[in-house]
Amino acid sequence: NIQPKNLTRPINMSFSIHQARRSLCTAINSKLLLQTPLANNITTAALAPSLLFSTTRTFSAAKPKTAKKAAAADTPPTLSYQARKDLAKQKRRDAYARKQARLDSLKTRRDDKTDRGILKRTFMEWYSKEIEYHAILERKARQEGKPWKIRVAALVERLPVVTPDMEEWEREFVDLQEYLMTFGKVYPPETGLMPEEKEEDHVVMSDEEMLALLPFTPAPRETEADATGDVKTRDRRLKTFLYLAIRTKNEGILSDSPRWTLPSAIANIQADQKDSDDAFETLLQTAQRAVSTSIGSDLTLWCPSNAPVAINYRVYNKNLPEEFRGKYYGEKIFFYRVQWDSGDVDEGSLAKGGVEDYAWLTKEEMLERVEGERGVHQAKFFKYLL
Repeated sequence: NIQPKNLTRPINMSFSIHQARRSLCTAINSKLLLQTPLANNITTAALAPSLLFSTTRTFSAAKPKTAKKAAAADTPPTLSYQARKDLAKQKRRDAYARKQARLDSLKTRRDDKTDRGILKRTFMEWYSKEIEYHAILERKARQEGKPWKIRVAALVERLPVVTPDMEEWEREFVDLQEYLMTFGKVYPPETGLMPEEKEEDHVVMSDEEMLALLPFTPAPRETEADATGDVKTRDRRLKTFLYLAIRTKNEGILSDSPRWTLPSAIANIQADQKDSDDAFETLLQTAQRAVSTSIGSDLTLWCPSNAPVAINYRVYNKNLPEEFRGKYYGEKIFFYRVQWDSGDVDEGSLAKGGVEDYAWLTKEEMLERVEGERGVHQAKFFKYLL
């Protein structure tokens, strides 16, 4: 073993001849061999030419530079440490600025198009706050040790009778389809594929002309109730949904004047009613009872599901009568969607159920009445409910 002074590890002379040549050439070029005790006995003339000039090594693939090494390689070596540090910091700032500019461009690249998901985001913002508010009410009720009273509201709806009016883009699409079906494809005359043209083959009739050819007179899409503003009949606003609303004070309000709401009733599933005959009434049965007690039993309903469509919370005001509040913290109101099938409102039964007035309202008309009596918050709940 040869132990040069400037080498940290000994040179093992027992390795292969190829490694020995490479090590000696490296030592000669770096002048390390001249500092060893063996330097006086080794002359450069005695070495083969391959030992003197084969100092380069070949590698299979160069390792890729990392981001830090690449930045250090691009940095001029004449700069001071602080200057190199400031230059690297500026590069990071530039990269962050480019990233933020790209993110900002992604937000505005659809400015000329319809924003996707805006209705969903608006609903989720409102819904998440409602869930948090309901959780707070549940916690307060547990802290006071008071249960909730269960109320069931029936959302009675009348389905549209006629198809709604087409939008402008729908009308244009239908016109385009009719044009393509009328004229079709055009082939050269020499092919013989084109039939003999007739004037009546290229006539596009309007809606009024087609209605005039019918053997009967169709019913108008706008009824007399629409012209007079009668809201107590279902024969109005045939193009959209109608919802049954009642005006009553049965929900326990502080105001002396009744308000517009949906038919509702207290469910017979309370803890103090377990021994009664109606203790096992389902919520759907409660919704049906709410309709029959409010507007009579002449109305036949179809119930599409046993599950409610929504739930709302109502905390009892301390100024309400004690006989109404009882030992309950408030009400959980379950909303059931039912559809009108046949029958009509029995106006003679309204007074028995404590109902002063009723109406078949559209969604917009219902929201207008709720917002005027209860505020914007409840109006938004009814907006998503309907």
